[in-house]
Amino acid sequence: MKTSPILFTVLALLCVAPLAQAQGNAQPVAQAAANYSQPKLEQFANAYRSIVILSQEYAPKLKAAADIQEAEAINQEAQGKMVSAIQNAGLSKEEYQQIATSLKADPKLVERVNQILQEKSAQD
Repeated sequence: MKTSPILFTVLALLCVAPLAQAQGNAQPVAQAAANYSQPKLEQFANAYRSIVILSQEYAPKLKAAADIQEAEAINQEAQGKMVSAIQNAGLSKEEYQQIATSLKADPKLVERVNQILQEKSAQD
């Protein structure tokens, strides 16, 4: 059974959305985007890949949840693992969120991250 990419996005956003709310005093996105080093973007790409894998793992569990309480418990577990994946990649939740937000406003940054992801996929 193939799970919808939209569901993966929803799960990833569930991890990221609470982080955005905590970002009250973030520096402007355009200014921040110019400051991302290649190693920092590689850390982001590693975290992103881990989050996608976790999303694939948790999507069927979330879909099969018997009720809202079970779904919330599964979602909470998934979010915890996603935050751990971000930290294991060497980023803080705030750094991950800042880069993710910057991607929305900077097509060149998207290209850089996509290039990193493609290179890593080729290595696997």
